[in-house]
Amino acid sequence: MNTLKYKGYIGSVAYSEADKVFFGKIEGIDGLVNYEGESVAELTAAFEQAVDDYLIFCEEHGVKLDKSYTGTFNVRVSPVTHRELALLARAAGVSINAFVKQVLDEAVRQPLSEHSHGIDYYGNDRGVACLAEPASHSYGDMTTITLRLPAKDVKFAKDLAERMSWKAEAAD
Repeated sequence: MNTLKYKGYIGSVAYSEADKVFFGKIEGIDGLVNYEGESVAELTAAFEQAVDDYLIFCEEHGVKLDKSYTGTFNVRVSPVTHRELALLARAAGVSINAFVKQVLDEAVRQPLSEHSHGIDYYGNDRGVACLAEPASHSYGDMTTITLRLPAKDVKFAKDLAERMSWKAEAAD
């Protein structure tokens, strides 16, 4: 999905063929703030003006700036992914919920760059490690996945790779 970014806010981008206009709304707020333009430049200017107007409105009326979130949501995954998460969590000595929370917290702290094709997470003191899939390591139909983790987890990683029919090699 295409988005616009300004002052920490994200705006959606869509196009109406019937009206011949770009339009969108500010995401992540409790209110509804729309904007539109006939060109990308007009849309961008309208989005930035909408954010500025929203900030002024919130300040003048004592409105909370950002949307409220409960901190709870459901994620549906395949049974295979669920099993692998359970195994990874067990190896890390934490619950599945704690493991997923930790991975998501790390993802938010280290967001993907616009040029990245994967996620780059590395271990912590409990041995939790995730995969990195940099675009620069892609060779034809094969992709090299680099996994950095504490020595105590190497056997587990090799066993997991074998179950997934992956070739596992020690890095230099």
